Amino acid sequence: MASVGRAGAEATGEKATGAIDRYVATLRRELDFDAALADRLADEVEDHLRDAVEADPAGSAIDAERRAVERFGPAREIAGQFAADSVERQSRRTWLTLLVAVVVTFVAMRLRIMWLDDSSAPALAPLIDRYGFLAALAVGVVGWLAFRRSLLAPMLCLVGLAASIAAGIVRAGLFDQGVPLVVLLAAAVEFALLGLLLVEVLSFGRRLRRTASLRGVAP
Repeated sequence: MASVGRAGAEATGEKATGAIDRYVATLRRELDFDAALADRLADEVEDHLRDAVEADPAGSAIDAERRAVERFGPAREIAGQFAADSVERQSRRTWLTLLVAVVVTFVAMRLRIMWLDDSSAPALAPLIDRYGFLAALAVGVVGWLAFRRSLLAPMLCLVGLAASIAAGIVRAGLFDQGVPLVVLLAAAVEFALLGLLLVEVLSFGRRLRRTASLRGVAP
């Protein structure tokens, strides 16, 4: 009787994928902040649900899909569980990028001090350069040890590094002629890493907000 019912549904041109398609589409929508995760999870869930339909001998394929989806659980709840893993991966990427940015900024600072004379630079430039970096370093260490899943620490580090790099550019007069190539290259790498860090911090913040929304808690 089950096969007759399913054959009848197919004979009328009705697809036996409605409930599964809607469920998978909901998963993709809830996880659209992480395209790779959304694609992987949607494919795995769809395969699992279709296997469950094939193993369900009772009634039509449409009813079997509905039962499979109900047994699997709400799509939003499933998305929330996997979104937490996405946040953890993004957190690691953000902190790794921050670490590299701190190291490169420190090296670039030392190169500027070794190669260039900043006697003509504005008086505040050396202070901002030095203490902006130290503030970013201190916040980064504390954040890594105690607030690794918090967005505030990477944001403050980004601001500190940006201030330090900007002051270093003014301090060293990098747009003047005769600046050593190695110093210019170090500054270019600093800017590139600062941009990459900004992208990672924004992505981190978005994933935190979406995951909090899926779980129904304050970000």
